[in-house]
Amino acid sequence: MVLAAANRYDPGMPSSVTPDPAAHFAIALSLWRECHRQAADDPALNLGQAYLGIDSLMREVMRIAHVFETWACAHVDFTQLDDVWPYLLDARFGAECLSVLRPEHLADFDEHDCRRIAARLRLTLW
Repeated sequence: MVLAAANRYDPGMPSSVTPDPAAHFAIALSLWRECHRQAADDPALNLGQAYLGIDSLMREVMRIAHVFETWACAHVDFTQLDDVWPYLLDARFGAECLSVLRPEHLADFDEHDCRRIAARLRLTLW
């Protein structure tokens, strides 16, 4: 088992886990790529128009990264991971997030969506 968060938690103490900048980056990059992949596959999806500019999409992606990583630090049992946390997020977060919300509705993302995505990622929760 790879303990992805070995330097950021005390076993049995979920409140001691602190957000990882690499996880923020991995979430944002994964979601960004998946948004653009879906936009390439769907000519009706115009991300720039949906967010009144790509910079607004960037802000939503970063907001989601912050919300999910903060939520995960309080709820995910990192000792149960078989993958390095940022690598798992980079590989799967974007697709799982967009299976819950459409790319043009990312502004609706909140903490309630975190549990749904965690389930899709098969994360063990506290």
